[in-house]
Amino acid sequence: MAGSLGDLQNLLNQAAEKIPDKALRIIEVEGKNFITKNFQDQGFTDTSFKKWDERKTTDRKGRDLTRYRTNRKGNAGDLTKFGRENQGRAILTGHNTGGDKLRNSFHTRREKLQVIFTTYKEYGEFHNEGGEHLPKRQFIGKSAYLDGKIADKIKRTLDQLFQ
Repeated sequence: MAGSLGDLQNLLNQAAEKIPDKALRIIEVEGKNFITKNFQDQGFTDTSFKKWDERKTTDRKGRDLTRYRTNRKGNAGDLTKFGRENQGRAILTGHNTGGDKLRNSFHTRREKLQVIFTTYKEYGEFHNEGGEHLPKRQFIGKSAYLDGKIADKIKRTLDQLFQ
């Protein structure tokens, strides 16, 4: 019995060393997955799911915004390659959802005891917060759903360490 208290102390010391790094890694992975999921679902998950507003396809005069309206490239109103690329595309993901789009621009880094999510796209903040003429299309923020997932993963990690 005398050795069991020392064993417990060693186990606690090992957990104290490993948990900060493991917790930051969990936050990093779950946060990045959360952003990706929000983009895929085109909405923001908190206590409930809030879908983004539909993409605007007409202007104030009712004209189709996906059409190229000039005579320089053919008859006015014809659907050109520029219109075909934009017609029916997913919000914020771009034509065929590949390439250098906002959804692919997120990076994470760990500093001290925090995880920082960044993007090199300047318009990322405008899409997340909205603006005067741009509707709010939130993809990251304080979320009870994300907090729950992180807490659950950390609890499972602690359970594994104490086995």
